[in-house]
Amino acid sequence: MKERNNIEQEELWNGRLGEGYISVANYIDRVVRPFSDLAVSAVNASPRELILDVGCGCGSTSLSFARAGARVTGIDISRKMIARARKNSKGVPNLSFHLGDAASEKLDLAYTHVFSRFGVMFFSEPFAAFKNIYSGLKCGGKITFLCWQALPENEWISASLEPLEPFRQPAQTPLDPRSPGGFAFADRDYVMDILSASQFVNIKIESLRTNVDMGQSIDEIMAFHARVGPLSGILQDLDEERGLEAIAAVKASLVARMDKAGLHLLASAWLVTADAKS
Repeated sequence: MKERNNIEQEELWNGRLGEGYISVANYIDRVVRPFSDLAVSAVNASPRELILDVGCGCGSTSLSFARAGARVTGIDISRKMIARARKNSKGVPNLSFHLGDAASEKLDLAYTHVFSRFGVMFFSEPFAAFKNIYSGLKCGGKITFLCWQALPENEWISASLEPLEPFRQPAQTPLDPRSPGGFAFADRDYVMDILSASQFVNIKIESLRTNVDMGQSIDEIMAFHARVGPLSGILQDLDEERGLEAIAAVKASLVARMDKAGLHLLASAWLVTADAKS
């Protein structure tokens, strides 16, 4: 029986976050495309590759690799996102999707490449998770993933945090910056330690920075924040009146940053590559 060590994340991604992500998946794909294109290009998928896409979500990156001829398995803990990925990839013979947790799922020693686009920061036990992922890589196989740098380097999210401060519940204890979440891998040295402890070699961590295009429609931008951004979590704890006030505060912060070309905000990620021992 599979060990269940990521239950909180399973509940989130099979609940409101999973539903929210599906509703704005195309928007997210568009916003992160500058990073995604670089990472997919770094994999350089070909028909000789067998790729595991960790935290595949609705399957857009998995589809990219399959279209290049690779055999691809996408894995995610969200039932609804896996269902959507299967629907999106219907009729693609070299692509399959598996409901499971890459942190603890027993992996076949078969993959030539493991990939993840912003999906590896949510493991409750990252050292154990990456050791497990390593177990599925053939000798000389590779891993490529994207993870976010620190919040101050990511205005696309931090722009909504300051206006939300008056609406937050007082925290009983300070949050661990390395707890599962979008920015758990912000510390470059921490990422290096995890990969080294998991026996990866030739580790490279490249800094990527750009102003991402959040769009020209404030309604579309707000839909993202209300469904998967920091605002979405805070709204769970507010009554209707306070919720509307929080929405208005975030909207005002974002509108103030817009110009005739729309909303363009700084985003910073790590592009991480490493090899399994030959």
